[in-house]
Amino acid sequence: MSYRVKLPILIGLISFLFFFIHFHFAEFTFLHWQNPKGENTLNFNLVGIYSSFLLALCISFIVYYFLGFLYQYILHIVFHIQDSENEIPKDIRNLNRNSDEYKIYKSVMFTLLQGEEGLGEEQFENKFDWKTIQAASVNKQIPDIKIPSTPGFDVAVFPSVMRYAGADYIRIVRAKDGLFGIIAGHMEPGILESSEKVFIHGIVSSFGEGLFSTEELLTKLKFALHQFAFLKLKLSAFVIQNKDDKMSFLHYMDMPIFQFSDHGIQVIEGSGDDHWYPNHKHPISIADGIEIGDYLVWASDRTLTQFGLTSFEIMEEFVDYLLDLRPSSSRQMLLAIAKKMSSLGRERNLTNPMEKLSILVVRRNK
Repeated sequence: MSYRVKLPILIGLISFLFFFIHFHFAEFTFLHWQNPKGENTLNFNLVGIYSSFLLALCISFIVYYFLGFLYQYILHIVFHIQDSENEIPKDIRNLNRNSDEYKIYKSVMFTLLQGEEGLGEEQFENKFDWKTIQAASVNKQIPDIKIPSTPGFDVAVFPSVMRYAGADYIRIVRAKDGLFGIIAGHMEPGILESSEKVFIHGIVSSFGEGLFSTEELLTKLKFALHQFAFLKLKLSAFVIQNKDDKMSFLHYMDMPIFQFSDHGIQVIEGSGDDHWYPNHKHPISIADGIEIGDYLVWASDRTLTQFGLTSFEIMEEFVDYLLDLRPSSSRQMLLAIAKKMSSLGRERNLTNPMEKLSILVVRRNK
């Protein structure tokens, strides 16, 4: 029988015993000590008061002793936890895992460890909420996305604000001879991701608008990123010149770049690595055949986990849909993609399918 059952039964039996003794003591005094003439009745009342006081004192002493025992037992557990270097002590390890003693030990250990790691998190229901709010606070350091007017290119992005911690970083910069763009982030939002996005924003902002050529911007970005060990960074950076049908890019994501043209959908892939490795050389890739009127679409890797699809399956979902639709601008293309994504989300019972997605659309006009 567990302590959860034993302790209430024990306290109940002790209380019953005391009240039973008190009842018989009162009955004995009533039958043998009362005055038939009604005199000195105060003495009988005092006996009841004194006996009740003595009974209450005994129960209080038992509760006090029980609480002291419980306090010492918890201190014993805490001492074992702090002195065991994250290992379960031998006397606890030998206990039955279904016993109350073992459950108390594990519960106290979890509470202490959570308290150590959760400094400043007391006002939130759990650590995930605290980290999400802190990540969003860091993310607010990045201003809303402003797409520069770049001759020859039509650009649309989703989302247009960077306050949401789950959105990838998106930035478009006008170069001397064309367009520079970047989309970066992790698979899961967090403080680390938001901090890295702020750092990347600082790098890109230092380039200015129209101060460097496209190749210079891509080279400068690659050099700056190699100064820090970004782990699991999802990155796609690209440059397109005004008078050339080629695109130079660094693409380190699972989701490829989709090229939509009158001929259908083509896939532009990077080096084959699914994220940025700090110690790699990261050669710049080149894709040609970027014709006037073609669309280039980047979607974050969160799309794959959000919908449970592969990149090939996503391409199959869009090929006939977009060819029949034939959008005339990047904004129409983005709205069409969002509409299709929302439809796919409803089929999978997703409440907000666009919540974790970041999409960048570039159309070459001349």
